[in-house]
Amino acid sequence: MNILQQSALAWKELTEYRYQFVYGYKKTLYPINLTFSYEDYPHLAGFQYLKDLSLPNYTSAKIVDRILERKIAFEQIQKAAQYEEMVKSRLEALIHLKNSLDNEFNLYSFMPRMYPFVTNIKADYLIASHIVIDSYVFIIHTTPTGDAKCDFLCCSAFAKGERDYKTNHRKRALLKKERIHIPSNTTTILFDKLNTKIQ
Repeated sequence: MNILQQSALAWKELTEYRYQFVYGYKKTLYPINLTFSYEDYPHLAGFQYLKDLSLPNYTSAKIVDRILERKIAFEQIQKAAQYEEMVKSRLEALIHLKNSLDNEFNLYSFMPRMYPFVTNIKADYLIASHIVIDSYVFIIHTTPTGDAKCDFLCCSAFAKGERDYKTNHRKRALLKKERIHIPSNTTTILFDKLNTKIQ
């Protein structure tokens, strides 16, 4: 299975889960409810950098399945001018995303003004993972109006390159992390510092 199919399969699995994180800052608890949808996959996989290719016109929600059905071929994606620079690192990050979230990671409030470089990424939080590969995951509010204050989705993810997105950022104290399998409604508590009895 090639890197494109692996990333699509990994994302398909993730759509069955949601993660709940709680972090503390200045004596206040902040919940983060992270979900994954089929529509988000093409952007996270870097399809916006494939403008020089003529790909079949599938809706965003169907691209994962079309990759797994081999109707979108990896060999074609590889021919894109920006594949090595912009797409490959995104596919790698998606393959390892569940592993990154299940294991230890560092959480930061995302503050691009703190960087010595310019980025166009719009996000609320940054997750830095060092499991299997060094990678960054950026998450953002699902609604710009902020109606659902704790609902988030991934807006970008890629393997670490030359830029260090942790520069000048302070870690948030992650206090609880759980993974919910949506079809079976079963919860796995990955760690919980709020309830000391579990430790």
